Formats: sequence, C-alpha cells, structure tokens
Amino acid sequence: MLESSSVYISLKCGWHGISKQGINKTNCDQSKLEEEIILLSGPYGDDVAFVKQSNDYILIGLSDGVSGNRHHGLDPYKFAHTLISSCLEETDRIIGSSSMRGLVHRAIRCVEKRSIFGSATLCLLSIDKHSSYLRSLNIGDSGFMLIRQNKLIIRSHPQYHRGSSPFQLSSLPTTQSFTSNTTRLYHDKPSDGEYIEHNLEIGDLLLIASDGLFDNLYEDFIVQIINNHLDDQCSVESLQNVCQMLVKSACHAHIKCDDILVLLFCVVPCSSISIDEINENRKSTSCSSSDSSLSSILVNQSEEESFDLFIFKDSN
Repeated sequence: MLESSSVYISLKCGWHGISKQGINKTNCDQSKLEEEIILLSGPYGDDVAFVKQSNDYILIGLSDGVSGNRHHGLDPYKFAHTLISSCLEETDRIIGSSSMRGLVHRAIRCVEKRSIFGSATLCLLSIDKHSSYLRSLNIGDSGFMLIRQNKLIIRSHPQYHRGSSPFQLSSLPTTQSFTSNTTRLYHDKPSDGEYIEHNLEIGDLLLIASDGLFDNLYEDFIVQIINNHLDDQCSVESLQNVCQMLVKSACHAHIKCDDILVLLFCVVPCSSISIDEINENRKSTSCSSSDSSLSSILVNQSEEESFDLFIFKDSN
C-alpha cells in the first residue's frame, strides 16, 4: 500500500479507438484539448471519453451511446457526448459512492434540461492523488480493469437487463407516440450502477474501455497483451502502442462489430515531497505547457517532478 504522506501519485496515459465503420480520424470534434481536460469524441463512433484533473484528483469517464436508439429516431452519439460533457461541468471533489452517484444524477438532469434524448452506458473513475485511492461507478457494459504486477486485481462487472441490452442512463421523450413504441429502452439510475473502491500502488495499470473491447477479447488475453508489450518504463509511447494493439486484436476477433475506445493508464509517483508541502506550495510547484500545437500535453510538471499527466494526441 502507498504511503500517502510521502507519495503524491499521477498518471501516464495512452489511448486508441475506432468506429464500427472502421473510421478513425483526428479532425473531428475534440472540442476540449486543454491543459487540464481532454475530451475524446467523434472518431470513435458512439464512444466518448474524457480525462480531467485538478491538484487533488483525476476523473476519468467513458460513455457508449446505445446504438438501438437509432431505431427510435434518437442519436446515441449526441446523447453520450452531452452526458460526458455534463459530467465535466458537474465535477466536484469525489469522496464516496454518494458523491459519485450525485455527480451522475446532476449530469443526467443537465442532459434532460437540454432536451437531448437517448441512452448510454457510463464508466466513471475518480482517483484521489493524495490518498492514492480509486473510486469507480459503472453502469452498463463498458468497464475497467486494474492490473498489478501482471495480474488482474479488479474487473468491473457488466450489467444487462436481457440479451444484449445493458444497463443505461437515459433521457427519453414523454410523448405518447414515442412511449408506446419503446419496449426495449431502459431508464436506469446512478444508484443501479456498481460502485468499487480500492487502493492504488505505484506501477498499477488501469484500463478503461467500451464493450467493443470486452465483447471481442477475453480478460486473460487483454492482460496477456498488456504484459507482453508494455515496456518496463511504462513509457507513454508504449502505452499508446498497447492501446493500438488491443483495438487491432479486438477488430480481428470478428466476434462483434462495434465501436471501440480504450484508455490505458499507469500509476506513477508525482513527487517525493510530503502532501503537506504540496498543499503549501501547490501553486508554485505547478507549471504546464500551453502550446496546443505540441504532440503532447504536459500538466503540472515541475523541473524536479516526474510527469503528472502526460496525454498524447491520437496520431492515427
């Protein structure tokens, strides 16, 4: 277990994805590419994700719009995108299951107020950088895996109503003509999601992905790919390459054609100074690159510290 009084954690990150049509472009609506927030959307079909960090926490979310909504004239991508954007807007410090569910509840209310209709799964991770503590809320069949010393420690459990209908957050029109023809649409609540807490350690790997990955690859094979191809330094380039390999392997499995979005994180130490010192000198110890033309974004990196959050743009 980490000594939270002496270690302040951060993440290295890589990601990759593809739409079910085989489209993977970088010139779509990545509407926020800033120093503390990144929103991944557009090139990955109905899959949307974000990474947001403050001095105290890192929040990661992934939503997959339910494609069956199209049969009812609803846009699953638009709903998932709005849900993720609302989660970003409603973010506050996450300290337990009630606050995570409260955040999602507020996000859904925002979506409803905008009259954006549809449904989507959601996997939300909150990491406390002081205590090295992970909290997660998963609704549906997207999910995450925690790998430690080459072994799978935690895997969120996919949730289904029947057949291939996952648990899903929704905002649906209330007109009689709509409700009379929607027997396969569900209206699950944040309280229906699976909540998990766990301590993190340096070197832990966190993978968060849509069901396009998990439906095509067994857990053991995912872990095997990560263990066999991630370098010892857990470099960002290696994380990125592993994500690309996972997506490629899932596509080649030909079990279920689906959108796929994969994010892989490695837990690293941010600094050897104490939490008290960080609290006292938080503003003075943080610096960042504001050059959006760079191939990467560095957040809160001081000269003596390791990478706090190193996010690569998708170069494919």
